[in-house]
Amino acid sequence: MDLVRKIQSHLSEVVANPAAISPDETLLEQFDGQVTDSISEEQRDALIHQLAQLLPSLQQDPTPATNLIQILIRPPSYTFTRVLNVQPSVDFHAGLKAPSSPINLVTLALLQKARLSKSDADIVASKPEAVAALIELWLSTPDTAVARRAHDTFLGLLIAQDENQSTITGSSSQNLMWRRVFRDKDLYGSIYQICSLDTSGKAGQLGRRDKTVAQARLLDLVVKIDCDAIRSTQIADVESRYGVQRGGLLEFATTRMVDYEDDVLMHMTLVDFLAELLRPDHSVVQAFDISVGPPYASASLDFLISTGLHSRILSYYIDSSRHSTLDLAYLYSRSANYLATYCTYNPSHFLHSEAVFKGTIARLSAVLQNVSPGRWAQGQTPKHDLHVLASLPRLALLPRRTLDSPLFLLPVQPPSEDALQTLATVFHGPSEQGRANSDDEASASRALYFLYLERNPDLWQHVVKAAETVALKDTALAAIALIKSIITSKWGPLPADNHVATFGLPSEAQLADSCHSPQALPPNGTLAILAPPALETVVSYLLRPAQTFSNLVGGGKGDVESAAYRVAAAKFEVLVSLKPKLEEVAQQTGTLEDAVAVVNKRLALGVLGGSGEPGSSVGTMEL
Repeated sequence: MDLVRKIQSHLSEVVANPAAISPDETLLEQFDGQVTDSISEEQRDALIHQLAQLLPSLQQDPTPATNLIQILIRPPSYTFTRVLNVQPSVDFHAGLKAPSSPINLVTLALLQKARLSKSDADIVASKPEAVAALIELWLSTPDTAVARRAHDTFLGLLIAQDENQSTITGSSSQNLMWRRVFRDKDLYGSIYQICSLDTSGKAGQLGRRDKTVAQARLLDLVVKIDCDAIRSTQIADVESRYGVQRGGLLEFATTRMVDYEDDVLMHMTLVDFLAELLRPDHSVVQAFDISVGPPYASASLDFLISTGLHSRILSYYIDSSRHSTLDLAYLYSRSANYLATYCTYNPSHFLHSEAVFKGTIARLSAVLQNVSPGRWAQGQTPKHDLHVLASLPRLALLPRRTLDSPLFLLPVQPPSEDALQTLATVFHGPSEQGRANSDDEASASRALYFLYLERNPDLWQHVVKAAETVALKDTALAAIALIKSIITSKWGPLPADNHVATFGLPSEAQLADSCHSPQALPPNGTLAILAPPALETVVSYLLRPAQTFSNLVGGGKGDVESAAYRVAAAKFEVLVSLKPKLEEVAQQTGTLEDAVAVVNKRLALGVLGGSGEPGSSVGTMEL
């Protein structure tokens, strides 16, 4: 190719006289990814060798040359073995230590080729100076792009595996890079030294501000490689120097590293990290010391409880009077998110933690009682508290003799997008994320729906009215989502009359009595929608043609970007979901054939369903 020969000739001139001739940036930029895919491997190697010769002596901005190298090595066929064959040999240590971001980035790009094979990663691990420089660059560089690539490179080298290896492990007995980092006193100690505030301001050390940046970067990696090697003692001499007793790097990062009393921003970062730690899928490394159940779900919680972190973080939400207004301004929402994550993945533990359980219900009740109708209508809702409410085990929301449910404080009038979404989440039934008894959770969801309906008999009138108020698109979509959540709900039967109550779960007879129903209540969401009061409002709403703003510019029939069409499409999806549910009930009971036929007839009309008919357009919204 003429372009390749032209670039090769130009690079030869620059190599011969680097002080006088600068790389032609315009020429090099012509060599993009499309071009590099069409050249021969011999041409690729020749260009890379020329660029490798050029960089050590280049006195101008190296960016054009380093960008070209990264383009040339991009194909997967360019392996780490070929990187090692570049002449002159790549000096990884010098490239990582260079005070030049372009040089750092191209060196990291070359190193990243070793992530694809454990044997290649082992070669990098055999170069302790390069690994040390990589760690230092990752934690210390002020360039965020360099730091991100260094993070990705380091992580990739730690988790590199053989092609026939199905599980990534953090076993120091299997991975040379793990042994290099966690068994080399100097390398392991450098992580502590760079991130510890005890060394800030000392000769050759980062200042306090830069150390907090390093701390955030360490937390970002630790949560991804969390495993036994992170949680246990590796080099006692190093760890004891920084106050770590037996919890390894995880203990240092969570209890010794961050000055949470005087650095609220790092405290926020730490709380977010701890919430992520509770997720069973937070680590890309398999927990080889845990053989049963989702890895780390209970191990992480045990660690957080034993270190006192669990109770301290929860106190910012449950016992906010203990903390300053400034701290709460930054940490209340973080604590709420931590609590929501804890409840999602450890619901059984939450239910059996009486103080946390009662404190959470009390806090939610206090907050929701103080939200005025005007705030609900204007969208000024306590979003963080609603997130907690939606994440609680449904059993926790059942009313008790001395403790009513905060769920019943959510209004349906005035309509609130956030309140409707929360109700939809709770009424739909248990998710598959937690470990609580799913049967009890399914039964509790059903009980909560009917108990809420008893307290709000006009529920469906208000929901349908909100769904038809297309001018408030998000609220309308939330109302439709609530309807769908009931139709597709995961409900279960309640225990027999003589059952022993589980966290206030009523029997069928008790629920019917509480709802003043002379007969058993519908066992599933489909029949609940087909029963009063939903039958008179929800079903007729679903069967009506869609509403449009056909008289307004930019809206109307077929305009998929319009609010009216989005609402109509969401409504149609609910009807699609209702059809198989109706067919299932019809097959089981031998009834509802007429209802199935009516639904099929409406579905055949499509999303808009004859919305051009008189009376189908949206009227003026009443305020």
